Amino acid sequence: MKILAIDYGLNKVGLAIGDTITKLAFPRGLLTAAPNLTHQIVVLVKEEEVSLIIVGQPLNMQGQATKQTETTVDFVSKLQELITVPVELLDERLTTKRALGAKQSGSRLTDDELAAMYLLQDYLDRYF
Repeated sequence: MKILAIDYGLNKVGLAIGDTITKLAFPRGLLTAAPNLTHQIVVLVKEEEVSLIIVGQPLNMQGQATKQTETTVDFVSKLQELITVPVELLDERLTTKRALGAKQSGSRLTDDELAAMYLLQDYLDRYF
């Protein structure tokens, strides 16, 4: 089963893709949070034959919702109206911090791509 992970932000959206067979997550690029963002994701889901979408749920370090949490939930609602693939929110705390650490180590990927990749890898490690 192929899984798409989304690190949703107000300006940039990081993507990663992986599957339950290899249990590995790979960066899949960066999109801008443009008006046609959900359409771009719908196209990608069809092209890649994605069976599940994981979206990072931004929470503060105490596990409480933030303003960005509300924005992300709105994005997920809009996406769910356009696709039949299940969409799950997954706590994304510390994925950006890990991505920044990888950037300091010389990674050429964006923070958003890395955060999506870490989110998906955590999911694959936990459930598969």
